[in-house]
Amino acid sequence: MKTLLRSTALVAGLILALPAVAKADGSRSYKVCGGDTFATCAAVNIDVVGSNVTVRVWNLSGNAGATYGTNTPSNTIFNGIGFYNTGGVNAVLGSLSMTGPARAGDTPTGWKLGNGGTVAFGVDFRTTTTGNPGRNGIASGCASSGALPTNVELYMNPCSSNLSNPNDYVTFTFQVSGDWDPNSSEIVLRGFNPTTGQATECFTGTSPSGNAANCTTVTPEPVSMALLATGLAGMGGVGAMRRRKQKQNVA
Repeated sequence: MKTLLRSTALVAGLILALPAVAKADGSRSYKVCGGDTFATCAAVNIDVVGSNVTVRVWNLSGNAGATYGTNTPSNTIFNGIGFYNTGGVNAVLGSLSMTGPARAGDTPTGWKLGNGGTVAFGVDFRTTTTGNPGRNGIASGCASSGALPTNVELYMNPCSSNLSNPNDYVTFTFQVSGDWDPNSSEIVLRGFNPTTGQATECFTGTSPSGNAANCTTVTPEPVSMALLATGLAGMGGVGAMRRRKQKQNVA
């Protein structure tokens, strides 16, 4: 009995001595189209690992090859993103960093991170603009020459139907306090049309103010499909190895 107790204590001590493993809270990858004033489209990937959040955004406005013919103004500029139904999570202010492809010759700067925005978003980040809603925004590479303003600095996603390259996304990284499951939260994309001066908001779920969702998922993201295919291939490989072992044992 004493030996058993000593062994149990030893095992417990080893478990406590092991380094803590980061908890993966979840991932969400999808493509959305819609809006209240005019339609816009985007591919969005969200990854939450512990307190670290990575959000990747691709402006698909005017990109018929990636949105299956959805009619959206190609010169739409994204200037804000908000998350709601986040379970009370708070963003750690000052933790936001931002990278991504830019329009040729432009050097756009970072956005502002906030909590509990004016329309009750849980986590909210937007361009740090004064007087010009397009400055430092995210543009689509599908916009025709001259359709975008020249007096602002812009991030710009390529005009491509291949959405699998993470370097082609504009990427936001920041930290949060609390547990955030991105599969249970919703997102709003804010877009601006510099030609008409109109703004639009695309909600994936009922908005904090009670308005119905106006932004719908178009199709599973190619990134998700690629990851799914990789996972299935891995499962197939494991099965093949097991079958080989069984045959060797029989022999």
